[in-house]
Amino acid sequence: MSKNSPAGLILQKPYYAEYIGPGAAIGGMFDLQCITIHPLGQAELSVPETLDDRQDAFQRRMEDIEAMQQICEKDLPVERAVAVLEMLSQQFHKEEIQMISNDILAKLVGVLPSTMAAAWQQVSHSSQKRNSPAQSYQEEPAYASHEVAFA
Repeated sequence: MSKNSPAGLILQKPYYAEYIGPGAAIGGMFDLQCITIHPLGQAELSVPETLDDRQDAFQRRMEDIEAMQQICEKDLPVERAVAVLEMLSQQFHKEEIQMISNDILAKLVGVLPSTMAAAWQQVSHSSQKRNSPAQSYQEEPAYASHEVAFA
């Protein structure tokens, strides 16, 4: 994936999902079991042309895996769910993240979809406190599925 755009992919596998950031290697032996791809931002794919480019892409993939591993080491499921939403919110708009179903987001960090729904409420509540402390209305996230399947 091109490292020049703020984009990412969530690759759904049979029992889990992986977040892949810009510049990381995708496809090949890494992703034989991929079921669907969920894009975030304007993902552009590029083929690494040199050995150094390929090594950089593999290194970025490992960094993405390590970052997700750090989130998964949190003890409480709701902490993992909130952490992955916060990580994604640093790069993408909330509305864009909400286009990915709770089921897929939950598979990123090994939690139930209901735990991810609770995390959305917690993240929405904390961001409302920061943005407008007098406001008590809590917006429910709208979820839609935006996925691309391939064989």
